[in-house]
Amino acid sequence: MKRIWLALIIGLFTIPLFGQGETDAFRYSQVIPGGTARFTSMGGAFGALGGDFSSLSINPAGIAVFRRAELTISPTLDISNVASTFYGTTNEDMEYNLNFNNLGLVMTFNTGNRLDVPAMRFINFGFGINRHNNFNHRWIAEGFNHESSLMASFLEQAINEGSVDNLNAFSTRLAWDSFLLDRIQGQFVVDMPNGNVQQSRTNHTSGSIREFVATAGVNYHDRLFMGITVGLPSINFSENFRFTESDIRNQSVYFNSLEYKYDLNTTGTGFNLKLGAIYRVSHLLRLGAAIHTPTFYNLTDEFSAEMRSDLNLATYTNNAQSPLGSFTYQLQTPFRAIGSIALVFGQVGLISLDYEHIDFSTMRLRSDDFNFLSENQSIRRNFTDQQIVRIGGEYRFDPVTFRGGIMHYTNPFNEGVNDGSRTVLSMGFGFSTQSFFFDVGFASTLFSEDFFPYNPQIVQPISNDYDISRLKVTIGLRL
Repeated sequence: MKRIWLALIIGLFTIPLFGQGETDAFRYSQVIPGGTARFTSMGGAFGALGGDFSSLSINPAGIAVFRRAELTISPTLDISNVASTFYGTTNEDMEYNLNFNNLGLVMTFNTGNRLDVPAMRFINFGFGINRHNNFNHRWIAEGFNHESSLMASFLEQAINEGSVDNLNAFSTRLAWDSFLLDRIQGQFVVDMPNGNVQQSRTNHTSGSIREFVATAGVNYHDRLFMGITVGLPSINFSENFRFTESDIRNQSVYFNSLEYKYDLNTTGTGFNLKLGAIYRVSHLLRLGAAIHTPTFYNLTDEFSAEMRSDLNLATYTNNAQSPLGSFTYQLQTPFRAIGSIALVFGQVGLISLDYEHIDFSTMRLRSDDFNFLSENQSIRRNFTDQQIVRIGGEYRFDPVTFRGGIMHYTNPFNEGVNDGSRTVLSMGFGFSTQSFFFDVGFASTLFSEDFFPYNPQIVQPISNDYDISRLKVTIGLRL
């Protein structure tokens, strides 16, 4: 499953223009749900089940299923292994990240109404944090490029900018100040635009989306369960890369090497509402439905760049730094609709399925200081509907339960743009008593992407193969 990123944030052409674009919108609009180990090991298929704190971020009616107060905490180990191939050379890099994926408290209040009387039986409340979208990845790519140089793309950008005064402070101006970009007879020029250079790029991203949820739910006659969640997600994302180029064959009289570094930090908070219901048709069959409003984010990007050069010149400046850039904007994510069905086989086990629909072409970027007309048109043109299917099951052999699941995301891009589909496989087990439970969950996903370090018309892509694993433990107390 191959994804080809041609969007704003990742090309060196456009990074200095801020960094807000369709890639940013999609990064924060797509939710890779986190939560408890039980939730993870069953593929997140809890829309018709409930009874797990993570379900509050999927179908808030799940809180109404609880009959006892519960406290959960879920330490998690995320492992990211990336194999990067560039001009025939492959490098591997691995990143480990230890975090807390879930911290939640559920409180239950029994109304005292008898089961044989059609009435409200429980009123429940829940508060806590679920961590989504692990952004912690690192990869290293290097190869000998016989086709082009980074300076070739900067040269084209400088020609379009027209004059020295118009050079971009985060890219072409740095090349000018470090003597990598020159002007002869009124024309911008660079050394070795046709390549034959050793290139490398080290890319590191980190962060996540942490969603604080406040949920209320009611249990009517142990048949109808309803709930509402107020979601307050917060984004913390950072990306930094280092790009180097060297004339290892000594083909240039002047140029030896260059180094270009760029740092981006994005922070912000958002707001959404989730409404849901679960109906117990019989002891065997349960149905669920939920809707999520768009999340309305207020985001701030801070970014900076630096360039160094090593040239065979008597006198020159070999280091240039940009100012610290800052930009505030708003993001509206898509509306979500979820339908669910589950079969519960008494105390033996269960099978559950969720279907989720999202139209990513409805993502929108806004700002008082910048016109996102072009970016929003690109979103409408390049994105489409995505279907997410989650299937999970568990088999109980008291006091141990064995679990497995699968989660599949269809391609959210229009045909001919990218392939963003992915499949997540998971499994786990749990141990439970009347007052305590201990769960372990493991999930794995494989996917690939093609990444262009600059103008895709003059450079081959970096092919990244991702192997993402997550090991999660949940410790819970029934109060």
